Amino acid sequence: MDIIKKASGVLWIILSGLAIWFLFTRAIHELSLPDVKPDKKIFWYSILPVYVPLMAGLALFGWYAIKGEYNKLAEEYNS
Repeated sequence: MDIIKKASGVLWIILSGLAIWFLFTRAIHELSLPDVKPDKKIFWYSILPVYVPLMAGLALFGWYAIKGEYNKLAEEYNS
């Protein structure tokens, strides 16, 4: 079970990094077009501040899974 937790931790970190990269590349691409409409600006200026901390939390969740912090919770619960 520990191997599954650590592997999923690596997966969460990679997934969060890719999601942040994708969000920023899409935002840069869409906002650098010559005919940007205000609704695109509003969309990206509201999406980035919401989703970047969510993805950082997902990476933190993965980091704790790699470090074995969730094993300690299981041991305390079973004892």
